[in-house]
This record gives sequence, C-alpha cells and structure tokens, in this order.
Amino acid sequence: MGFFSFLQQEIAMDLGTANTIIIHNDKIVVDEPSIVALDERTGKVVAIGHKARQMHGKTHEGIKTVRPLRDGVIADFNSAELMIRGMIKMLNKKRN
Repeated sequence: MGFFSFLQQEIAMDLGTANTIIIHNDKIVVDEPSIVALDERTGKVVAIGHKARQMHGKTHEGIKTVRPLRDGVIADFNSAELMIRGMIKMLNKKRN
C-alpha cells in the first residue's frame, strides 16, 4: 500500500437509456433516471434524475427536459455531459 493509496477511488458508471447507475466501492450510490432539465436561455442545469423526470411535460417554455441517451447510445453529448457532472456531484453529497 503506497503513500497515495488513499487518493484512489473506484467508480463505475452504467449509462442506460432509462436509468444511470453509479457504483462506488461495490455499492450502488446513485440510481437515477437518465434525464436532465435545462434552462433554454442560459443552458444551465435546473434538475437531474428524479426531479427532472417529475418536470417532464409539466414545465413552462423556458425549461426543457432532455433524455440524452436514445436506443443505448448518446444522442445529445452536451446534455449527457451535464447529466454525468450532476450525478457525480450527487455522489459527493451522498459520501459526506
């Protein structure tokens, strides 16, 4: 065991069309729907996962919900990146 071994983390991510799962140290720590709500004017994330799914079809015209994965592949790279970043932030919140 080296000096920097405490800095190593094992994270696995399963990007699915319906759900995204993040596994950290052999435990599922994030299991959220693969959907993101974006502000159309600024492009910023409004909600991710369960909260975004609740907003789907029920928001005003300034917010759109996007499913970045279709048929098992990434269809919208920008939205997928924002969704992944948000889910990694969820991981950090749950670890604390």
